[in-house]
Amino acid sequence: MGCCVSSPSPYPAQQANSSSRAINSSEPQSQATFPRPSTPASNLVPGIPHPSHIHSRRHRQHGSSRPLSYVLNRPLKPHVWRSDDRTWTRTELDRERVEFFDTRVTGRAEIWQVIHAALEILWNGGSDGDQDGGWATAQQILDAAGVTVPTGDMASGVYDVFGAFYQLPEYIVSDPINMIESDQAERSGPSSEDEEELLRRGEEDGQKPLEPEDMMTVKARRSDGQAQDLCIDVPKGCSVRLLIERFTEEAKISPPQGLKLAYLGRILDPKRSLESQGWRNEHVLNALVFG
Repeated sequence: MGCCVSSPSPYPAQQANSSSRAINSSEPQSQATFPRPSTPASNLVPGIPHPSHIHSRRHRQHGSSRPLSYVLNRPLKPHVWRSDDRTWTRTELDRERVEFFDTRVTGRAEIWQVIHAALEILWNGGSDGDQDGGWATAQQILDAAGVTVPTGDMASGVYDVFGAFYQLPEYIVSDPINMIESDQAERSGPSSEDEEELLRRGEEDGQKPLEPEDMMTVKARRSDGQAQDLCIDVPKGCSVRLLIERFTEEAKISPPQGLKLAYLGRILDPKRSLESQGWRNEHVLNALVFG
């Protein structure tokens, strides 16, 4: 009877690799052999947000009814300031303002035009028919374009309807209270001391005193929150410099404080009379207290 005798193979035995096991094994692979991703698959696909992000976003949206671009808006108010590092003249101020709006490269051009138009109304003390110095007209211009002023002071900056911020230097918004109206250092016309001296000499020389029709009553409202208006009687045609001196005495203001007079949003020229600067009888001036 014959028998089969196995002989050792001349080739060394090999361990089955993972590929051969996966192909040759008839047993199903255990799911435990495949590691589970630690993060959702959606995180691995660009453009698909994490579910927690969606929930957080929805929570923020439902938590507030205001749009993300919402900016608080307050009514316009005057910006009163004093220049300590530069002496401004009217010519310099006008030139700087022209250059400022001609050189804007950021923001929307139409918004800068709206801002410029509103400020021009205030610089000029309003247009014909304005009784408040143009404040209501300037407010309407800004509102119509969706421009908001969170503080009411344009020197603090404004926003357009998309939430973009527009910074405005204070010399663009209003005149400094210590601005020099003329480029000439010399004073043209009599000083307040000269006017006072002329009035005193007239009384001493026995000249006819001023009649009531030669006098006018001028009222001014202080900018420092004092409730009571200032009221003085002065000769018609006197300079604003004399008014400033009288109002300073009436308000009991002493150095280092000072006072400037403004009318319809503009600082009055001390060398000229009220009437020559457009003042109308019974209109109230603004007494700007500084220092």
